[in-house]
Amino acid sequence: MVIYLIIAWRILSLVTWGRDCPDLPCDVVFDIEEWQAAWIVAHRSPPPDAPPPLGQMVRLIAGFGGFLGRKHDGHPGPKAIWEGMQKVRAFAIALEAGRAAYFNDG
Repeated sequence: MVIYLIIAWRILSLVTWGRDCPDLPCDVVFDIEEWQAAWIVAHRSPPPDAPPPLGQMVRLIAGFGGFLGRKHDGHPGPKAIWEGMQKVRAFAIALEAGRAAYFNDG
């Protein structure tokens, strides 16, 4: 039960911070592996050197959860961010594993 409260708190904070503080760098709330993996999957290109803005990353991650981001859609909600974060966590695990395999092959 407690783990669900922690997850709900993180999702709600992403909803709120993404809307109220969109210009913060995204590494304030995302691990480097999370935002880089999300960027790589979404853009099919290497991530930028500097973390993108939080508002941009929240919308990108919500897109993995079904948020369309049309002109009049408003801000992403908790369901889209939750579903997107599940996918992003899997992307981050894959990125970490790929980096470990690449650097351990020598």
